[in-house]
Amino acid sequence: MNARSVLRKGFGPGFLVAAMAAAFACGPKEPPRQAADNGPPDPLSEGSSSSGSAYQSGKSSSGGGGGEDFSTPSGPPVKSKGGEAPQVPTLATFQEGVQWGITHAELQKQFTQTGGVIWKDYDEKLAKARVGPEQTALEAERESVKGAFGRSYIEFGATPTGYDSTGLNKEYTYRNKESLMWLERKGKKRFYFFINDKLWKMYDEVPFQSGLMGGSYQEAVAKINATLNASGRSLQPNPEKGIDKPTTDWKDGRSHLRAVDRTNEGMVGVAIEDLSVLSNLAALRPNKPSDPNELDPSIVAVTRGRPDPNAAPSASASGKKPAPPKKK
Repeated sequence: MNARSVLRKGFGPGFLVAAMAAAFACGPKEPPRQAADNGPPDPLSEGSSSSGSAYQSGKSSSGGGGGEDFSTPSGPPVKSKGGEAPQVPTLATFQEGVQWGITHAELQKQFTQTGGVIWKDYDEKLAKARVGPEQTALEAERESVKGAFGRSYIEFGATPTGYDSTGLNKEYTYRNKESLMWLERKGKKRFYFFINDKLWKMYDEVPFQSGLMGGSYQEAVAKINATLNASGRSLQPNPEKGIDKPTTDWKDGRSHLRAVDRTNEGMVGVAIEDLSVLSNLAALRPNKPSDPNELDPSIVAVTRGRPDPNAAPSASASGKKPAPPKKK
């Protein structure tokens, strides 16, 4: 209905003005937004700094990972004092949940029982394996590894062992109630050392090719330094102190950690040991190893002009006069 028709029907001008005002009041107060403006701001756009920060924070915190954490801790690095190994808050991560002082039977149970360490190592493999022969083969392999760990136990009695020709030959002694077990898993071989059947040391042989500790001894030390936020003490070979290879060490209130340079074998040795046992090691090892260069007592006696202790006693020594020579 236009304005002229309104007037023809007898409605006055006042009515027309009121109708037009009502029409404007019911209409939209601002133009509609375009489709491009409807959604929330892009969290990755430069103009959305708060949303973008929240996204990046959530992204970084959701990252997974396994094994040891080699990220650099905050704060100034710990330094050694008085020529000693630097003291760090804890070395527990290198023990991987194994406690000092347990027996070899207790260690074996911890690893081989249902739900134990070796059992869990195979959980992920079995979850991905196809039902049937593949799972059966993995279960058989798991049982084989468990059995081999138990059979690895050896005592260092009076009989020499094959370990004497390895890089571990300075880590134990004979005839002092020492023993070891070993297990290879996750790219490294770990040896468990006992005295009086009490666990006191764990020693990892980590090949450079595994990439677990870097590709060289220097990289391995740098990685441990970053993990502990401490610069380890560098030690050169010193036979009198039992150090036969370049070594770097750290300690906490309970344990002592060593990185041993075994570059000539393509690996680094990483040993962690109970400080209380280490400080009392001389008393725990009363039987000292024999010196292969030591001279026989009879040879020492002759060279010093003394009677041979292994020779039969002479007549003069026994107090008897020698018999006179027979007449011809």
